[in-house]
Amino acid sequence: MLAALADYGAEAAAWTEPPVALGGRRSRDAGGSPATGQRRSGTRLRIDRGTGFAVAADARLDERGALCDALGVPRTERAGLDDPDLIARAWARWGQDCPDHLLGDYAFAVWDRRAGTLFCARDPIGVRPFYYAETPHGFVFASAVEAVLAAPGVDDRLDESTVATSLVRRNPLSNTRTFFAMVRKLPPGHALTVAGTAPPRLHRYWRPERAPRARRASDDAYAEEFLDLYTRAVRDRLRGPDPVGVHLSGGLDSSTMVVLAARELRREGRPPPLAYTWLPPRDRQPAAAGAPEYEVLDAVCAREELRLFHQFEVTPEELLAMSRRDGVYPGRRLSLLEASVQRQAAEHGVRVLLTGWGGDEGVSFNGRGLYAHLLLSGRWPRLAAECRARGLGLRYVIGETVRSLIPPMPRRLRRWRNPRSFPNTFIDPAFARRQPPRPVPHRRGVGTRRTQLRLLRDGHLIRDTELLAASGARHGIEYRYPLLDRRLLEFALGLPSEQFRRGKWSRWLMRHAGQSLLPPDICWRLAKADAHLIFDPYDNVYEEEVLPALLRALEAGAASSTRTQYVDMPRLLASLRAGRVASTREERLRGHALAILGEL
Repeated sequence: MLAALADYGAEAAAWTEPPVALGGRRSRDAGGSPATGQRRSGTRLRIDRGTGFAVAADARLDERGALCDALGVPRTERAGLDDPDLIARAWARWGQDCPDHLLGDYAFAVWDRRAGTLFCARDPIGVRPFYYAETPHGFVFASAVEAVLAAPGVDDRLDESTVATSLVRRNPLSNTRTFFAMVRKLPPGHALTVAGTAPPRLHRYWRPERAPRARRASDDAYAEEFLDLYTRAVRDRLRGPDPVGVHLSGGLDSSTMVVLAARELRREGRPPPLAYTWLPPRDRQPAAAGAPEYEVLDAVCAREELRLFHQFEVTPEELLAMSRRDGVYPGRRLSLLEASVQRQAAEHGVRVLLTGWGGDEGVSFNGRGLYAHLLLSGRWPRLAAECRARGLGLRYVIGETVRSLIPPMPRRLRRWRNPRSFPNTFIDPAFARRQPPRPVPHRRGVGTRRTQLRLLRDGHLIRDTELLAASGARHGIEYRYPLLDRRLLEFALGLPSEQFRRGKWSRWLMRHAGQSLLPPDICWRLAKADAHLIFDPYDNVYEEEVLPALLRALEAGAASSTRTQYVDMPRLLASLRAGRVASTREERLRGHALAILGEL
């Protein structure tokens, strides 16, 4: 299992005391900041023979001072404590309630010899992966699918329900299942207790729906509290070695994050962050494409005196190797533009990369669900005012309300006519008749809070954080997400709807608070272009170089014969020969089919 985790670091450690064995890896250069003396994060073991506790943790804990106060740790001892030490003390103090007292990103397991239990927990968002399997030999777990598959008694048989779902749905989301029948995921915000031969006990410790409602005196009061939480979230995620990297897309989330990170590093006497963007250099952009995004990038970098790195060349051979390695995470292919960022950041010595991912589900939410809520709750004067400000009619409001309450009718009618019929997919017809895909969960509801909760539950956040954790590990890079901070999310879930949408403005709070960090013309602009829609040079490389190589491998019989039973091979081969596909949905489904065959 340690060998399978070679990408996660050069330093390996193991500890055994039957019936338990724990191990971990970390990078040699994952040290703390020399300027601040902050403790480093990463995977490590802590063994306390006096208490009988053993901890294996991939963790970065926040608010360490407050946690040490709660644990009664003397100030003279705090500098020498790493995060696994604090996890062990939290377990000794609070037992199974310890995750309620921990802030940050973590996946850990605590062996309590006296109680004969193994306690496992994962952070509320699932930033740190946690996979496990139950085998005839016992319970095994790891930070990567590959490590679990390497354990004795775990085979790589595919989960046919997940396979069928992935072949007909663009996003085969699941917080608990993987593509392998024996391998499961510990859901975000959950803990698992293993004791003897009894089945593991799963329980949920984080319930975002219980976040208290926020009622402040004014817009400025909301903005002040938000900026305080946001600053602390960024500061906590700057622990680690220099240089620090940051994503900069030109949007509100990444721009405000970059400004806060640059100012905090300057305050600590550390070098400024290195900024990375998916946009190409100006001399390579198509005519008149994405000009406003360049203006934002230039303004932010000039204000904070940052170096900006644009798209970087990635060879077809690297793309092919990357595509094949991501086969164990086939729910989504790593963005080829992000592969460029990872390669550059690794060459620059970056080990910590901050990104604004997750803001859309939290404080930067666009207010979806508001109109349906106003309509059904009888708040028609406000609804009329909101619609006038955006130039919307009653037809739009009724459409949003119907979509919020009723599952998509075309999908239901298609299954009613023929529940095993899935046109325009790559699923083998015989396999579809034998193993129908899992139904799409209906988690709709009206109101901004209910919509946010649905977005937090539906699996797309965990899907991407797991993929970035795996791909970043190959370069020694750890992704961190300030806008997915638990404190910020709970604050966002308590906000009234007018802090998200007001008249023609969506993301009101982020815009209002961002004025202290960015020029007003950036905060109040209405549109943002996606970098991959402006110019993605790797789309052509993928179509012209990578897909033909995969086609040659399939025609040569490289695919596992046991896996071809799942895929409509004639249609897949015809699609590969044709090159480009008609829609992003078909492109995604083709990628899933290739991943299932073991060629991605």
